[in-house]
Amino acid sequence: MMSQAPERRTVRLADYAPPAFVTERVELDFDLEPERTTVTARQSFARQAASPAPLILDGEGLELVRIAIDGEELAPEAYRIDATSLTLLDPPERFTLEITNRIDPAANTALEGLYISSGIFCTQCEAEGFRRITWFQDRPDVMTRF
Repeated sequence: MMSQAPERRTVRLADYAPPAFVTERVELDFDLEPERTTVTARQSFARQAASPAPLILDGEGLELVRIAIDGEELAPEAYRIDATSLTLLDPPERFTLEITNRIDPAANTALEGLYISSGIFCTQCEAEGFRRITWFQDRPDVMTRF
């Protein structure tokens, strides 16, 4: 499940734009298993941009199990997933997003996110490693309470 990381794109300061949503709070639950760890993330969001922009979350090597907004499971047409992101197409102004996903720490050789080294679960989230644990606005200007 965890293969090599997708090719990184160049990020230029001239292209910088603040995120459309602020991540106010994150709660994480883990069911740790070496080859099949389940992660449930509850993230509270508030729109900070005036435009009706989608919410784009970074993610790599994640298997989606469940996705819901304010307790209501999302229909497949409400979001898009590709190799590096999950996009909520029309999120509300304020909401709690709950995502349950699976990862394979034993197969994670990138040494980012959650992985196993010498039989011990380890994490490395800087820089951009949290996206290998769950979908998140994984950028240095996103500060939140965990």
